[in-house]
Amino acid sequence: MSMFWIAAILMTAVFVLFVIFPLLRQSAKGHQDAFILSNTRLIKQRLAELDDEFSQGLISEKHREQAQKELKLALLEEQYAQDEHTRKHKTLYVGVLVATFVVSGGLYWHVTELPKVQKLASIQERIQALTDKIIVGNGTDVTQQDLFDFALAIRSRISDEPDDATGWMLLGRIYSSLEQYEQSYAAFDKALLLQPDSVETLSSYAQALMIPNQVSYLRQAVTILQRWLTIEPDNNNAALMLSLTASQLNDLAMTKTYFAKIEGLLPEDNPAIVQLRNKIAELERLALSGEADLVTGFTVTISATQQILSSLEAENQLNPTTLFVFARAANSANKMPVAVQKLPLNKLPVKVTLTQSDAMLASYTLSSVAAVDLVVRLSFDEVVQSKIGEYEGSISVPVIAGQITEHTIIVDKEIK
Repeated sequence: MSMFWIAAILMTAVFVLFVIFPLLRQSAKGHQDAFILSNTRLIKQRLAELDDEFSQGLISEKHREQAQKELKLALLEEQYAQDEHTRKHKTLYVGVLVATFVVSGGLYWHVTELPKVQKLASIQERIQALTDKIIVGNGTDVTQQDLFDFALAIRSRISDEPDDATGWMLLGRIYSSLEQYEQSYAAFDKALLLQPDSVETLSSYAQALMIPNQVSYLRQAVTILQRWLTIEPDNNNAALMLSLTASQLNDLAMTKTYFAKIEGLLPEDNPAIVQLRNKIAELERLALSGEADLVTGFTVTISATQQILSSLEAENQLNPTTLFVFARAANSANKMPVAVQKLPLNKLPVKVTLTQSDAMLASYTLSSVAAVDLVVRLSFDEVVQSKIGEYEGSISVPVIAGQITEHTIIVDKEIK
């Protein structure tokens, strides 16, 4: 909307500058035009008077010819001035017309983003075909471009109807298919805000949270699935999904509770049933051996060089604000952390404990690796990717299963 008003003001200014102002100038020159025409009439009248005076013997032939010559020269000058004035006005009007069309067309093209509007119109013409292909069909021939186009069409619809819960739910599904998970979850949250008890939205939201297999998302999926089961306590699909999610989080009690609800409903060779039985057996073995109660991880004391400490103590708005502590597999091309913590950076030194419960993926934890690089980063924001000017320190240590080992890391490097 702000762009529209800026464009409107600019177009008004152009109109005043190139149309109104020249017209006002033309009006101001009206008196000059009238003066030119009046002089022309007077000259012609004087030529006629000279002929009368000569015929009456009041002036000689020589005087008449001399006076007529001077008057005719003056008449030519007046006519040239009038023609030049007319020519300039025609040129000005043509220039004004061209400039108005160019500026107006350029502004319209920019403000309305005509190519995008045309593309959106084309997509909206295909909306029914896209719906049949993506939602109704089996999805085998759906391309990524189809998903992008469908997302654009839905966003256009809910921009006009922001309270359309179904539109937000569909947008969440499409974003999940595009692996844009944060946008997907935001859309589902909006849909649930509008329709809190929508089972369809809760089901789609839980599935989207389970796809990345990240611990934080799986924990959120548990909450969504429990909410679904509160509305439909006998829903076997929700019970199966909750049992699978709990197994990924190594929650033996919850896994067994909801597995019992669906046991016998599916064939024994069903992949989900096989996976759950194997996971329950593994968790029970760990519980009997006592290994389930053992915690693997590190307690890290974090400090920094005196130069960096002095910089942090200075009153400087450019100082880092976030502390990242993470472990990644040593001597590996896989740089995804096996455990990570993000904390507000207050003061150093500080002590942080990192364990397998800080894993990003349920299937990739400290127990998955033999040794790690422990990394500490002082960051300007909450994004884990490093940036120029941030501070970092690291050490390489072995992972000892069932033990929390203590280490010290000195932040001593500025990222360049």
